[in-house]
Amino acid sequence: MNPPNNQNFKFPILMITALVLGIFAAGSEELVISPLLLDLADSFNSTVDIVGLSVSIYGIAVIIGAPLFAPISDKISYRLSLLIGILLFLVGTIVCTLAGNIEWFFLGRAISGLAAGTFIPTAYAFVGEQIPYESRAKVMGAIVSSWSLSLILGVPLGSFIGGIFHWRWSFAILILLGITVAMLILIDLKGKHEINKIKYKDTEEPVVRSFIKALFKPNVFLIIAVTFCNMLGFYGMYTYLGSYIRSTLPLGDSITGVILIFYGIGFATSYFSGKYADKIGKSRSLIFTMALLTIILWIIPHLSNFYWLFFFLLFLWGGMQSLTVTMLSTILSNCSNKYRGRILAIYSLTSNLAVTLGSALMGPIYVNFGYKIVSIVCAAISFLGFLISIKAYYNQPDKQQSIEGMNCAP
Repeated sequence: MNPPNNQNFKFPILMITALVLGIFAAGSEELVISPLLLDLADSFNSTVDIVGLSVSIYGIAVIIGAPLFAPISDKISYRLSLLIGILLFLVGTIVCTLAGNIEWFFLGRAISGLAAGTFIPTAYAFVGEQIPYESRAKVMGAIVSSWSLSLILGVPLGSFIGGIFHWRWSFAILILLGITVAMLILIDLKGKHEINKIKYKDTEEPVVRSFIKALFKPNVFLIIAVTFCNMLGFYGMYTYLGSYIRSTLPLGDSITGVILIFYGIGFATSYFSGKYADKIGKSRSLIFTMALLTIILWIIPHLSNFYWLFFFLLFLWGGMQSLTVTMLSTILSNCSNKYRGRILAIYSLTSNLAVTLGSALMGPIYVNFGYKIVSIVCAAISFLGFLISIKAYYNQPDKQQSIEGMNCAP
């Protein structure tokens, strides 16, 4: 299915609402574990480090879920894949809510991870199929912004509910949200026959080969490389930002979370900044954001004593990181119609791999050499991504489309 043009475009309001709420729910469930670790450890007669393994289990399941269901979404229906994802989310969240021991809780987290690996890349692919490229960035920006809403609203609310009542209620609220998303998708599916038809009849090919073909569609490999550099540099810096703030700023440990909200608020601006990216071009915007992120990562530790300038820099960092994620997912959504789901599954896998490596590789550097050296290393990685984004810009299959973005291949 080719993306619609603006002349015959009808905005899929129900599905976009479902995507925003679904990613908000997935983000909240992923992040709410942190403030609930002590409560979970007490409830399961375990220790924080053991319960913390649920984070790793979740991450591994995300990596498995992304490629597992991508062929279904590409071949038959993105809506069906989204429905599978949110139903898995409901099953996983219910298992976590009712878990009587740590083993059942781990199982619930694994199912929830599969759900996130299914739902999130498919959400990006759905936008790529349904929204005209000329206005796609602002819609993709709204979906990306829902991640920040889970950080700003979902996690504090879940932590508050868990503290007042019980940690199980933090998950129970997410069940209601998941049911709402499932209902919106089912309502939108009513009367549609896309589940009963095959979009591409020639997709009966080995899974590994299909992913290799997707990766080497025009410009996909380069944009995936930018994604890896961006997420590796970002998470290497962000993982140890809280520790750096607590050890550097004489504001008290309890203020650290409040300071990080500046980043979260900045991350929520991608819907608005995405509008401008639609006007000036996605690939040009990507080059700009990667350049600015390189500078931000380098100077953050040098401005920590200038409080309001430091807070503004965190806000700007969040805004640029959010816009970069929006541009990457938007550009990749237009690189191939046939392999769109697979491409965005690779994008999700790359992001999760970079996040894991970022925190692991920068830890020893932070401990042995300090945060300023971490910033230099992460800025250098981001600069490499900036150079690759320039290469991708000039490597487009159709130079006539360079103002708008990467050319879409069939």
